[in-house]
Amino acid sequence: MTKKLTRNAMREKLTALDEMTYTNYSRQIEEQFLRYIASSDASTIALTISSFPEVNTWGIIKQLWVIGKNVVVPKCKPSDKSMIFYQIQNFDQLERVYMHLLEPNPLLTKAFTPQEIDLIVVPGIVYNEKGYRIGFGGGYYDRFLMNYHGDTLSLAFQMQVVEDVETNVFDLPVDKIITQNEILLCKQNREKDE
Repeated sequence: MTKKLTRNAMREKLTALDEMTYTNYSRQIEEQFLRYIASSDASTIALTISSFPEVNTWGIIKQLWVIGKNVVVPKCKPSDKSMIFYQIQNFDQLERVYMHLLEPNPLLTKAFTPQEIDLIVVPGIVYNEKGYRIGFGGGYYDRFLMNYHGDTLSLAFQMQVVEDVETNVFDLPVDKIITQNEILLCKQNREKDE
């Protein structure tokens, strides 16, 4: 199945999640993620502002502020498919942009370089256990990750992790995937096959 067909099929499954299941799974993933962060030395964490049916990141961001972490979120530049991450300290520093996405307002926030980010939570729609992913089709993260050397992980519902995904030479896998059921050590899964 092509990336586009796989993406569309998974989007349909995710959209069909009822509100209670979506909320419960998101909360379980949030708890797993925060436990992981508590044992990590990451102080600046990059993630997206979620919209349904993505794993809900709003509660995660609030908790990261509570425990004193720097939260940076991406601003996309469609002309060259690049991203710059800006620190947000409250949700009032966001603005609604194209396709109704919420992004940081650069006039109210401070930009961070890739070298200043300790952990990037990479979005996607389908993953395999080695950390390869199918994103939302823009290629923004693959471009950004080429110049990033810190830790990466993804938050996903267990149903988003499948046996295999179509990959190409430009695809960069994440190190871990946190689901409502487990933390997948993708980097170790890749090393087993080397």
